[in-house]
Amino acid sequence: MGRFGKLDEIDRKIMSIIYKNPQITQMKLAERVGLTQAAISTRLGRLREMGMISKGCMIINPSNLGLELMSIDAYTEHVDVVVEKFKHCPCVVSLFGFTDESNRVEMIMVGEDKQLEYCITKHIRRASNITSIVARRITNLQKSIGIVTHETLMGDYGGEDEEERRSSQYDLPCGDSPCSRCEYYIDNGGTCYGCPFTAFYRGKFWKDEDG
Repeated sequence: MGRFGKLDEIDRKIMSIIYKNPQITQMKLAERVGLTQAAISTRLGRLREMGMISKGCMIINPSNLGLELMSIDAYTEHVDVVVEKFKHCPCVVSLFGFTDESNRVEMIMVGEDKQLEYCITKHIRRASNITSIVARRITNLQKSIGIVTHETLMGDYGGEDEEERRSSQYDLPCGDSPCSRCEYYIDNGGTCYGCPFTAFYRGKFWKDEDG
């Protein structure tokens, strides 16, 4: 029996609630399911061990946040290099490298219109190892997707104090020019709607559905 077969009806109800509201507290979840908070904590721990949910992942429907989805095919002779460059980008929710005759990297990106346009223009089209790209807007999302949370991403790159982490992020995870040399950041008067990794970002990417 596979791991999916080990889920009972309560597990499925818990996952359904988290799927719709990833920010729900254990107390509220316990009330919804009709269990004690201790029992919910035990079940959540088991679901994480099974790989059903992730502590560092927020499951969202981008349209609920005013965000868009784009599919990007980036053609390159250096697939591994391009994958390494963009694997930490918070806007990239899916990343595949193909070393067959197509030599391409396929990305699914999420963000605001102007944010995605700028990311494609500045970070993808200008990448020295990418020869051409094909960008397509995804208009019909059949299920929600998972993105890393702000806290998880900042924790991977910053110091111990969150405010210190936020104020120290001048360099982008893709390795491109820091914010101080970014014409997009400068043109917007110091307000950034580009990479949500930086401390200067002012867009909607990290906000939950109630934010």
